[in-house]
Amino acid sequence: MTRHYSIKRRVLRSISEILLGTVINVLVLFFLTYLLVITGQLNSYGSEFKVKIKDNASAKMIAKRLNQTTFDYVVFEKSSGKISTSRYQSEDYKHYKDAFDHGRTEEVGTIRYAKFSNSKYVLILRCPTLPEFVNPRLRQISFNSFSYLFFLILELALIIWSISRLLKEFTKNFRLIQEISLNMGKPEMTVKHSQTEMIEFNDILSMLYQKDTELVTLLEAERKAKKDLSFQVAALAHDIKTPLTVLKGNLELLDMTELTNQQSDFLNSADNSIKVFEKYFNDMIQYSRLLVEEKDYQEEISLPEFLEELVTEARAIMDTHEVEFNVIKRVNLEFFKGNQLNLSRALINILSNAARYSSGHKKVTLSVIEEEEFLVFHIWNNGPAFTKEALESADNLFYTENKGRNSKHYGIGLSFAQVVAKNHHGKLVLQNPPTGGAVVSLSIKK
Repeated sequence: MTRHYSIKRRVLRSISEILLGTVINVLVLFFLTYLLVITGQLNSYGSEFKVKIKDNASAKMIAKRLNQTTFDYVVFEKSSGKISTSRYQSEDYKHYKDAFDHGRTEEVGTIRYAKFSNSKYVLILRCPTLPEFVNPRLRQISFNSFSYLFFLILELALIIWSISRLLKEFTKNFRLIQEISLNMGKPEMTVKHSQTEMIEFNDILSMLYQKDTELVTLLEAERKAKKDLSFQVAALAHDIKTPLTVLKGNLELLDMTELTNQQSDFLNSADNSIKVFEKYFNDMIQYSRLLVEEKDYQEEISLPEFLEELVTEARAIMDTHEVEFNVIKRVNLEFFKGNQLNLSRALINILSNAARYSSGHKKVTLSVIEEEEFLVFHIWNNGPAFTKEALESADNLFYTENKGRNSKHYGIGLSFAQVVAKNHHGKLVLQNPPTGGAVVSLSIKK
């Protein structure tokens, strides 16, 4: 059975590991020091070491006793000052000689050259006041400094080990949270419900698993509602098509009869209304299909070819409305990813609206600009600026500023463009530039 604990308790456990490890490190250091001493690798007698030399002791007897210790020494003949026996480093000879010549103990740094004598010989014993390696090559290294460094290395290794274990556990738990967060609401992704040892992470994961289930349910309900809407629109279009065809046929028959001017005007008005009605229904069907379609938005699209086709179609619309049309390109991009058909439809809808609402000497400008992350299509016209209400609601389905009965604009185009922009991980923005007119900007992720 898995034991569960809080983050606070886990952190305290890491602190306890470090404290216990520190005690073990100190014991290891003491044991190492003791091992060096008993193996004769460390001189730790200090300045308290005393040598008693009997008056009848010979140089050999003195040397025999000192060779059992870790000290360096020199035995001088008292009368002549010659060396009888010794064990020392040549670079230290000057200090031995000074102690003999002065007839007293000399101290050089942390080394004490102690003087002991009898009637025939003078012993100068090299006594370090701090622990020192016996090996002459290692004497340059302070044993105290070595001990501190050794302890710090052990302590650092201990802290790294303990914190690494803690971070590894936190990382594992955060990865579980990342996995569920990145795949929330995706029914095709099966997220394994896992548990961790930490109570706080378990609470977060439990909440995320619950929200994932709820989100999947909501998204499925939304997909079903959109499919129902698309089906109802298609069924309605099918039901209306037959009477609409009959109505158009009757209008054509009436047009072949002799009519008064007033009757001809009524007939033309009815015919125009039917054409608007047909366009409206086609737009509705197109919009409803867009809501439920699962088209590929990762097509590799050639930007120069796309713009060429778009501009050709747009010029035909502009010529119909007698609009001066200009194109500005500020791009180096050759290819981008998206859905060519839907993006083209969205931009044509915006361009059609721009042509319809331009005024005076009608002008429309299409600017294609490459930004760091987005490809932006700015469409400007010299018509009236957007009202505050339009800026807030123009991309809502069926919204139109023209409230009159004869309006031929039903507010579907911008809604379609907004959905296309979102499907391309971009956005649709309406603006009133300082230079006048109105701008609609559609941006897509490159």
